[in-house]
Amino acid sequence: MSDKQMIYNVPETLLLPELNEWISGNGSLVEDPAEEIERAYLDTFDWRLFHAGTVLEVSVDNPGYRLHWRTLQSGEILAQASLRKIPHVATDIVAPRLRNQLREILGARALMKQVTIDSGTRCLRILDHDDKTIMRIEVRKDKILIPNSTKHYVLPPTAYLFPYRGYIEEFRRTVSQVTAKGRLRQIREDPMISALECLEIVPGAYSNKPLFEFDPKQRSYDALRLVLDKYRVIMEKNVLGACEDKDPEFLHDFLHACRRTQCLLHHYTKVFPGKRMELMAQDFDWIDKITESVRSLDIYLGLFDEFVTRIDADHRSALEPLRRYLETQKHKEQQIMRTPLESPRYKRLMENWKLFLTQPAPPKEELSIDARRPILDIASEGIANIFDELVSKGREIDSSDPQGSADDLLALQVIAKRLGYEIETFHNLYPRGKINKVISGLECLQSNLNSFQNLHLQHGSLLDYSKKMQQEHRTMPVWLEAIDLLAADREREEQKMQSEFHDCFNKLATGKAKKQLNGLLSKSGGRSTGRR
Repeated sequence: MSDKQMIYNVPETLLLPELNEWISGNGSLVEDPAEEIERAYLDTFDWRLFHAGTVLEVSVDNPGYRLHWRTLQSGEILAQASLRKIPHVATDIVAPRLRNQLREILGARALMKQVTIDSGTRCLRILDHDDKTIMRIEVRKDKILIPNSTKHYVLPPTAYLFPYRGYIEEFRRTVSQVTAKGRLRQIREDPMISALECLEIVPGAYSNKPLFEFDPKQRSYDALRLVLDKYRVIMEKNVLGACEDKDPEFLHDFLHACRRTQCLLHHYTKVFPGKRMELMAQDFDWIDKITESVRSLDIYLGLFDEFVTRIDADHRSALEPLRRYLETQKHKEQQIMRTPLESPRYKRLMENWKLFLTQPAPPKEELSIDARRPILDIASEGIANIFDELVSKGREIDSSDPQGSADDLLALQVIAKRLGYEIETFHNLYPRGKINKVISGLECLQSNLNSFQNLHLQHGSLLDYSKKMQQEHRTMPVWLEAIDLLAADREREEQKMQSEFHDCFNKLATGKAKKQLNGLLSKSGGRSTGRR
């Protein structure tokens, strides 16, 4: 088994007799039949392995696959494994050590083919006097396949040198010989880097939270169109992955951008007046509605391992039928969601939306008064109005009425989320130190309300799933007991968040955060009256 590899550039005209001459004295050279091997570089949607300084390469190795995990810088092999199928997540890998190592980096994120390569491969083996393989050389001519195209890029030939355990000295001696006088030259970067450069892929360039650099005096019409177009691009980049269910994060980012679009369209109606924009806002509400069920199930499945730890050990295995039920429901809802997202209605919506956001702005006289005002004034008024609404509604909540309080807290969470969206979008309009203090002051309340909403929905959904499982399947009492225990745990945590609400709210409504926000917005003219 190889433990470390080295990668070299090789001459186009490398011949077997030349190699034989280079390694004379170390053993004989045997060439296996040349092969065309499909290889792929796997990583998550957010390039976790790349950012960890590693490359995960999988190659066809009939009757299955061969996995090589190496470092980007040195080419050192971290692990190898034979696989029956390409892993989708780290837990698909059988080897315990490799599975755990990858899981530490990947978490629950899915692996995807980021680059696919058609590799013409010559495998050369160096044998000792007993005909035992002491070293392997793979000479590869790689073609990078361009997605959705018959074209490809050809990379320079490379040689991968693999030692075998127990023959390290022979390996070092051979490496010294084949690299002498410039015969083979060690590459300066991993072939994956070359492949990414050819495809113009920049790992880490994508973010679901784009930064906006505004000119405070920029017209609000132009600034808001810029913001909305960046969210449109995020939706465009993620809709295919969301439809194909490659990873829950595709739908997360898609919905993340959709909901921020909704927030801005519903809030800044005076910047974008008219029936057309009202209909656009309704269309984005429609997108939110058709994706909501799948996103909720993604969240529950993502939290399931944590759910299991919340009940006693005797009932933990009894939650597995619930997991399988949720996976089945997710598959059904995924198919239901996919149909409208691939429909002519959705395509027309996004085409019209792109046209509106990218076409030249109308003449100044055709814009509304608010559309012509500076973005700093409009954003400050918008944030101030939502903040005032949050404080006003929060003060009305009566902790002595649990049910009434629960409904009010859910409504308040929506307002707090809108406030968070807008501060996240417009924070670069304000001095960094001051706006960061405001954000810090909001964190306690936002965390409390978000936790309350999640727990409230989990509690209700678990009870609902229990009823549906009884109606649709044969169930065992212990399964239902386990679900009831988990639902009760969620209810207790929900009540805990409910009891902590007023402390978090009072810190915001009467504390430094309010004064800091008022001071920040008053300086920018954000304390004028009127909802935008």
